[in-house]
Amino acid sequence: MKHLLLLVLLLPISVGLVPTASATWGSFISTGTTTGVGNPSCAAVSTNHVVCAVLSGKSAVMVNEFNGTSWGKWTSLAGEVSSAPSCTGNGNGDVICAAVAAGSLQWELFNGTTWTKPAKVTATLYSAPSCAQYLAGQVLCAARNGVGGLAYSVYNGTSWSAFANLSTVVTTSAPSCTTDNNSGVICAVYTTADATLANRYSAGSWAGFLDLGGDAGGEPDCTSMNSGGQVACFAKAYDSEPFVNLYNGAGWAVSNWSGYGGMGGAENDSVGCTSQVAGGLVCGAFSALTSLFFADVDAGSGFAGFALIDAQAGVGSPSCAPLGTGQVVCVVMGTNNQLSSVVGP
Repeated sequence: MKHLLLLVLLLPISVGLVPTASATWGSFISTGTTTGVGNPSCAAVSTNHVVCAVLSGKSAVMVNEFNGTSWGKWTSLAGEVSSAPSCTGNGNGDVICAAVAAGSLQWELFNGTTWTKPAKVTATLYSAPSCAQYLAGQVLCAARNGVGGLAYSVYNGTSWSAFANLSTVVTTSAPSCTTDNNSGVICAVYTTADATLANRYSAGSWAGFLDLGGDAGGEPDCTSMNSGGQVACFAKAYDSEPFVNLYNGAGWAVSNWSGYGGMGGAENDSVGCTSQVAGGLVCGAFSALTSLFFADVDAGSGFAGFALIDAQAGVGSPSCAPLGTGQVVCVVMGTNNQLSSVVGP
């Protein structure tokens, strides 16, 4: 990963070296004894209402709801899938979760009370999808296609478009897509040239891939900062240090990205981040040194540095979602394959 200067203050505090976090974080609570596979995916429904999905050991999508205080029961949706799910709000109070099933996109919509029956969009997909709100009521999902590029489809509130292909160099990761909260979706992906490519979908077309440089592994994590079209994309470097690259929401050009800058420490997988206030971010990660959960908060003036939240060991990447109260809930996969959550900061 190239060590480039950021436009915000990043304090290089090593993950695993900070003894405690702010007292505004709660303690981890269990989501139940049901076990899952891989990383969870969570999305906000309304204030203090979050829905999460995870792949089950029986190749189904399991879902659960959080009411700001406690969890319901994990429920398996119909249909067999072969990838982790990706969940996103659609801007109209609904959540769409999608996963790959026999190469196609299987999706369900949650209206705050019930789930629709699983339906499929015909495709030939070779990675888990990444889905993000486009316009109000609309969602874009993207995944790797059969030739190593990307394929995408857009849900217009009623139906999905046929999957179309984007020509890129051969990708080495699944994409990470996020709304920019400015009538667009930004997707990032790693390539065989050890670089990050980013593209923006708006007004029905793509702006073109930008080469953001870097030398990253795993999968990217891109998150809207919910302010002026700004987006942050996070990457794991070869030495396990998390890096962040900020898009300022201006014209679609490399010059409007900050360039990767290090956040300090070492993680065992990608960070999981979400915006809790306009222009702010909360990021969670498991330490590569201790496997314990750490978080870093940017309240609008720069990251404060990773701090230990609780003696909670886990694997993979957390999924964090805003509660609409200035706080977020982060859901993690434990070493016992059960999921737990914590609210803060």
